[in-house]
Amino acid sequence: MDTTSVQRHDERSSPSGRGLATRVVGAAGTGAALTYLSLGLVDSAYRYDTRTCANAPGFCMTVWPDVSLLASFAIALVGLILAYRLLGIHPRLAVIPPTLLLAPLPLDAAESVAGLRPATVAGAVWAAALALTVWRPYRILGLSAAAALLLASLAVLYR
Repeated sequence: MDTTSVQRHDERSSPSGRGLATRVVGAAGTGAALTYLSLGLVDSAYRYDTRTCANAPGFCMTVWPDVSLLASFAIALVGLILAYRLLGIHPRLAVIPPTLLLAPLPLDAAESVAGLRPATVAGAVWAAALALTVWRPYRILGLSAAAALLLASLAVLYR
């Protein structure tokens, strides 16, 4: 294996200008697309469950809402891994877990207040903010944006 082709992540050499914009906009686009897909999948599963159980005399529940949650999580995981690999956002292990595990809070808050489109925007902002945390000069900005979004969503959900 040629060691000259292997590039280690050096957070001191952060991208600037066009490289940074491409990565952040790519992360935002990925977050928006995965949010729209996930919320649409879960919503259609709950609508199917409601239609199926509309005429049931007693307790009725289908497995599709649970399956849709797991499927949307798996799709989002694979989508983020592939997109961040293509965008050159490293280390992915530091960005993908918080993006996936904490994203339901701002997405649920935005969807409950304003609907699907603002939730898609919240997903884009969430992914872009956490992608910024990879590089030292932009870490405070990314963490501040993510924290503000998370705190606002907690205030909306638990008021």
